[in-house]
Amino acid sequence: MPDIMPSTDQEFNPEFLSLQNSKLTQAFTGKEITYRHHFHNHYLYTMLSPVIKDGEVIEVVGTTIDITSFEKSEQQIEFMATHDILTKLPNRQKLLDDLDRMIHNNQHEKPKAIMICDLDRLKNVNDTLGQFAGDQVITLIADRLKENVQETCSVYRLGGDEFVIVIDQEVADVKAFAEQILQVVRQPIIISKHDFYMTATIGICCMNEKACKTEDYINRASVAVHYGKVQGGNRISEYTNEKSKQYNELILLESDIRKAFKFNEFTLSYQPKVDVHTNEIVGVEALIRWEHGKKGKIPPSLFIPIAEEIGMIDQIGEWVLREACKQFVRWQESGANPVMVAVNISAVELQHPDFLSRVKQIIKETGMDPNYLEIEITENSVMQNTEECIEMMNELRSMGVSLSIDDFGTGYSSMGYLQKFPINYLKIDQSFIKELFEESGSAEIIKAMIQLGHTFGLKVVAEGVEGEQILSFIRNQKCDYYQGYFYSKPLEADLIEEKLLAFS
Repeated sequence: MPDIMPSTDQEFNPEFLSLQNSKLTQAFTGKEITYRHHFHNHYLYTMLSPVIKDGEVIEVVGTTIDITSFEKSEQQIEFMATHDILTKLPNRQKLLDDLDRMIHNNQHEKPKAIMICDLDRLKNVNDTLGQFAGDQVITLIADRLKENVQETCSVYRLGGDEFVIVIDQEVADVKAFAEQILQVVRQPIIISKHDFYMTATIGICCMNEKACKTEDYINRASVAVHYGKVQGGNRISEYTNEKSKQYNELILLESDIRKAFKFNEFTLSYQPKVDVHTNEIVGVEALIRWEHGKKGKIPPSLFIPIAEEIGMIDQIGEWVLREACKQFVRWQESGANPVMVAVNISAVELQHPDFLSRVKQIIKETGMDPNYLEIEITENSVMQNTEECIEMMNELRSMGVSLSIDDFGTGYSSMGYLQKFPINYLKIDQSFIKELFEESGSAEIIKAMIQLGHTFGLKVVAEGVEGEQILSFIRNQKCDYYQGYFYSKPLEADLIEEKLLAFS
């Protein structure tokens, strides 16, 4: 049978001609043929009906309908079912379908690892500027991830502030790749003339272990993420069976934290801040302590991140501030000379819209002299929402409250903003002090930090001083104050009172 559509016709490409000839050939066997096909920018639905006479097909009658609008509607519905509307990234269902295909149907496509990237404290942006700003942050991070992952890796939005990256076998070093992703997230974000510095926690599940279900791999990466969250966030955590057990134990602490707050199990100790030159106490830092009834002493580094995760940190932080202010008044009433009382404020508390009014109310209720109250803020927390933080810090300063940047050197603050912050003290993180004579370059870093603080007119505090040699070094560098076990470990309020009275 001759070709119905000659190949010399320039309107039709070879593939189109081949399809039509194939379908016509089938129709001439006496079969009813229906099929969908694409021609230029149109989607078509064609029906071929053979006309049979005396048991032979004498001709084929064809009808073609333009179904472009219907086809595009189907594609849109399919896209909406498998993609996130906000970011246009594939969604959780698409992730499960793709993973199931890659893992179980084609071992050659099996990915190397699954990575969950969970933004830290996006809620602060929503609370400060509203849901629209939060959506803008999510969209921007999604665009960054799409631009920076390798072509062979795939990005999905798992939901909320969580993204998933399926890592291909061609990625040589998964952890190095994860660190690159963290750096991408940490780049400044500008929304409505506000600067933000986001961080993220990444959980990794490598595919070297078999799982019963595809979703088990995602759950393992999720466990790794949450383990990283309760360790403080802004880090990379890889799933292990041991880590899963530890995480489950941490989760059990949630209810214990709520009970501890309800039944007043938390107490405060006070770490003296000492003048480098006179060795006199010039202040104390209030530190929360928890003696668990069955598990003994639980360090703040363990339960504070969990308190943040479960939304308890505001209540706990308010209790610490109020109790520290009450204690200052008690020391005053005993006849002790007044010294600065420092209280650590978490990033979550700092971003709370009622934080300023809460501080004012506590000062009023307790009779605290605000000129002796110092609020310590980590540099990462003030860099998350710099303009609002500067405004809030100026309000505190106008009340007479002093401010310090805690753990300096461990974050990513810019010199420009450091100059703008209305702070009084710069606290060098103890990790630098402890490595002074162990790590090359630590001494020069400490020198530079002290000089930087003095350049900005700040008093500099060295944390973690545990020996005479370290004290001698920072004294020679004209550091102002220090804290650490060389002078004293954190003490109960009555022991601090004895020391203060001795200097009175």
